[in-house]
Amino acid sequence: MIERISDNSGVSPAANPTQKAASTKTLCHTPFGDVMVDELSTTNLANVFGGGRRAASSAPATGQAAVAAPAAQYAVAAATLKASAVAASTEQTAGAAAAVPAAVAASTEQTAGAAAAVPAAVAASTEQTVGAAADIRAADSSDAPTAESVFGSQPWLTTPTGSNPDGSQFSYNPLYFATPQTAQQIAAMVGGQVVEQKALAPNGPIQQNTLNEMIKLPNGTLVNAGLIAGFYEHGYPQSFVDQMIQNEIQGT
Repeated sequence: MIERISDNSGVSPAANPTQKAASTKTLCHTPFGDVMVDELSTTNLANVFGGGRRAASSAPATGQAAVAAPAAQYAVAAATLKASAVAASTEQTAGAAAAVPAAVAASTEQTAGAAAAVPAAVAASTEQTVGAAADIRAADSSDAPTAESVFGSQPWLTTPTGSNPDGSQFSYNPLYFATPQTAQQIAAMVGGQVVEQKALAPNGPIQQNTLNEMIKLPNGTLVNAGLIAGFYEHGYPQSFVDQMIQNEIQGT
């Protein structure tokens, strides 16, 4: 414990006021012995050697400042991290937004490519079909019958007609009107019988003046003899014509 002994040790009371003003030394007891301390150079002498009351009361201010400094640093660090996160999020959002038009453009390009491929595929299929028909005709040209070679010089009627509601007449396509002779020959080929009827205009204001030669098959199905005669007009070999006739009478 440090004790203050006197302000003017060894000075008479009469001379004390003057000496007290002139004196700046104070004798203090310390654990290390008596020490003369200069009051002018040690302004906080009472706090240092007087029990430390004021020093203790000022300590929280120092502690608060020490705490405030890290708090400020934490605040700055948090603000920096937040700014970095916002910048990164903004950059990612901008990148995603920029990627959308590119994705749309790629999808559009793929769609356009697919649409462009459709006509090409159809054209290729049509070309293959035409090529197959040409190959059939060329396979055995010597076995390619004609309607004239099978049914004679006149397989169809030349002037089949019909009448409009006003009485005027018009012409039908002869391909639907086989001659009776052609119809009889086809009936023998398919195992049916000839039936004459108005197959194109059975009812209504339009009148059919010329009857169609139809073949009634054993199962009751009717087929047009003129259309079957037309199978011989494409240059196909007889085997292919026979297949077409079978498809017609079977309804396939």
